Amino acid sequence: MKRKKQAFTLAEVLITIGILGVVAAMSLPVLTTNVSAMQLAAALKTSQAQISDKLDAGMVLEDVDDARDLKAFDPKDISINTVYKGLSKYLNFYTVDEAHKVYTLDDGSLDSTWPANQIRQINTKAFMYITDFEEDLKPENAYAIKQQGGQVLRRIATVYLDVNGYTKPNRFGYDVYKFYLAQNGRLYPVGGSDVSLFASSGASSESMGWTSENKDYACNWSSPGYGCAGRIEEEGWKITYFGKRAQEKKG
Repeated sequence: MKRKKQAFTLAEVLITIGILGVVAAMSLPVLTTNVSAMQLAAALKTSQAQISDKLDAGMVLEDVDDARDLKAFDPKDISINTVYKGLSKYLNFYTVDEAHKVYTLDDGSLDSTWPANQIRQINTKAFMYITDFEEDLKPENAYAIKQQGGQVLRRIATVYLDVNGYTKPNRFGYDVYKFYLAQNGRLYPVGGSDVSLFASSGASSESMGWTSENKDYACNWSSPGYGCAGRIEEEGWKITYFGKRAQEKKG
């Protein structure tokens, strides 16, 4: 006796399609967020490395051991225009046409406006903004930093990177990140252990890090997000906090 072939009824097919649709609708935002996080983290790592490598090459060409001795950072005539003019020998960048408004991570409020003449586009999309030139430490503080393996002994400048330029949201911790340019010509992320040691004058590699309660260096959804570059680097160049806003705000 032949057995009848089993077949799905129309109702069963429609129910299955409906379930798949719901699962897809729930998964798509998470997938989109993960892809965006990967792209932004990769762009951040690339931009940081590009600037650091070019400045390192500049120090070799000018035969200096301290980035402060680069012609671009001549203390007798230091301004944003002279800095960019000097760096143009090593970095390929372009001027931009409009000012750039930057917002905070926590509530999206306006943090600052970068004047157009102080911004440079350094690759396909990324913007660089340099400010706050030179900050030295007392010799004993620099010694304390060295003893703990810290790399930032002098802050030549503060460097901000927006890895996707005018593309929104233009928020710290999302696509805008803060770095210190150190005496060795490298960019060190605010929120990272090296900047924490420098900012605390050699006292601690964590007190002014991304896990701290200090909002100028922290990275969470209850902070402005200035220290998120440090968090991304220390978590393996990954953005792990996207999609966790509610949990972190409750914490």
